Amino acid sequence: MKLRINACLGIQGASYSERYVPEGYHDDMEFEEYLREVSKVKDVTGHFVYYPGHPLIDSPEKLKKKLADHNSVVSDIGAVTWPDRKFKYGTLTSKDKKARKETVDIIKHTMDLAAELDAHSVLVWPAHDGMDYVFQADFAGAWDYLIESLEEIGEHNPDVKIAVEYKQKDPRAKCYIEDVGKLMYIIKSLKAQNIGAALDLGHAFLAGERPAETLEILSREDKLYQIHLNDNYRDADPDLLFGTINFWDTLEFFYWLAKTDYDGWMHTDFVSPRDDRMKMFRLVVKTIRDFEDMASKLMEHSDTIDKNLKDHNFVDNMDLVKKLIFNK
Repeated sequence: MKLRINACLGIQGASYSERYVPEGYHDDMEFEEYLREVSKVKDVTGHFVYYPGHPLIDSPEKLKKKLADHNSVVSDIGAVTWPDRKFKYGTLTSKDKKARKETVDIIKHTMDLAAELDAHSVLVWPAHDGMDYVFQADFAGAWDYLIESLEEIGEHNPDVKIAVEYKQKDPRAKCYIEDVGKLMYIIKSLKAQNIGAALDLGHAFLAGERPAETLEILSREDKLYQIHLNDNYRDADPDLLFGTINFWDTLEFFYWLAKTDYDGWMHTDFVSPRDDRMKMFRLVVKTIRDFEDMASKLMEHSDTIDKNLKDHNFVDNMDLVKKLIFNK
């Protein structure tokens, strides 16, 4: 298993504005500086870009050339709708036909760019599609609009993969697509076959899921298009540094990942509002490789581990895993 790792200007180069310090703790990096710094980090070979707003995004060939000059490519591309106040009551589920059309048009154009940029997939995150209170949401209408919108998006270009990102909450108190179960219901309801999932590790934790099981659910349907790596305490989604909190769940996730034929990218989806951004970035890349190496060690004993799983033999499995990982 040799996973492909990407970077993102909107993450590694951001100022990290927050509620209490709106101007953030860093200055935004210029694109050239960002590319130069990321190119120094071993094993990072792709860049997640976005539309609208990303440098050179309206000139795909220039963007590809710029990245190639730094020995890199476009990994995936995101369709950005969440920063616009016009979508405060939703995007794909909005009762406002104009808002839904604008959202769908943005995503369609992002798909066109993905084809030109040779991106692996397009990220769709319906951030504002949800509710804050009881007796606020028209569930029937919202779900009709959601299915209808995604069907139209999928039909635009069946050769472009659409990775829908689920999240339990934030910015809304409750989001419509809050867990992998609801997302899989949507996927299975669609005629379009190019709609899949972005598995954000932190969102899986927040939803109370076991990420390894979530991975298996998506993989068995061949609908895992993106993996976003971060961590949290399961109570919010601050996008903390990957692999720093939920160690055992993450190790189990990587063990099951090693069993799949996942061909997408690993998104370094964390924020570092106070610490040195590039030092944190180098650490997260190394941590990805560390978990990859640990999973490879476990895979050498997969027959024994899998037999223990089938027999519900937790103790022998943990003894073996700890011996392999900690050399004890």
